[in-house]
Amino acid sequence: MMRENNSKWENTMKKLLLSSALVASTAIAASAESTTYSDLFITEAEPTHVRASDFLGMRVYTSEADVTVTEIEGSQAEWNDIGEINDVIMGRDGGVEAVLVDVGGFLGIGERQVAMNMDAIKFVSDSSTADNDGDFFLVVNAPRTSIEEAPEFTWEEAEASMERAGEEVAQTAENAEQTVEATMNDMANNVEREGYSEVEMEYLTTENLTGARVYDANDDWIGEVSELIVGEQGQISEAIVDVGGFLGIGEKPVALTMDQLDILRQGDGDDVRIFVSATREQLEAMPTFNQ
Repeated sequence: MMRENNSKWENTMKKLLLSSALVASTAIAASAESTTYSDLFITEAEPTHVRASDFLGMRVYTSEADVTVTEIEGSQAEWNDIGEINDVIMGRDGGVEAVLVDVGGFLGIGERQVAMNMDAIKFVSDSSTADNDGDFFLVVNAPRTSIEEAPEFTWEEAEASMERAGEEVAQTAENAEQTVEATMNDMANNVEREGYSEVEMEYLTTENLTGARVYDANDDWIGEVSELIVGEQGQISEAIVDVGGFLGIGEKPVALTMDQLDILRQGDGDDVRIFVSATREQLEAMPTFNQ
């Protein structure tokens, strides 16, 4: 008895919530299409209108024979009662996408929930009760076995699909980031040394060297000079090179002495390029510089 009462309460709540959702979605759609408040409302029901509260709990029938009529006298002998509607799936545009039908089982035991596309369901009026516009059948053109063998619907699977979609978006973003990084590396890699010569001693100032690009033993761009260490005699003793990372994120500062640097300057310009004999991997393995 407790289970029966709980079930009735749940169905009542579903009906109330679904009715509210349908009314709200209709009002929102109307307000979006109109600038007058009068268009927000309807004053009377049309013959084809269906209450959401009446929709829940309705029986669904299958018919192997194609049902082409919109009206029929009573339930047909060749129809199979396959279950009842327990909920409705709505899209964010306010339209009903599918209905959840409990199929199989006995007295609620062993039932499976399947989601049936709304487009597949036909509304057939019952001509034996012609005076009642709300008396109709829900019929699907399909063999009973196709319904019984349909995959079970779970919201968990829908949530998993959303999670997978989110992971795909994240992966796409990561791939795009890697593509940008690779493109930037390609632009800087295989740098030409032609037209560059060793820099003059008087050009070795913090202003001229800070921000200069640094290339490894393979002539691949691996970072920039972020800071210069000046010794007691007022001369530059070490250069701090930020190695690795992406767009300034995850870079590792390492200290290189000036004799480890091959500093070249463009002959007819101010572009400075610094080359080292170590590889990117060797530089990334060096101790992190801490001031």
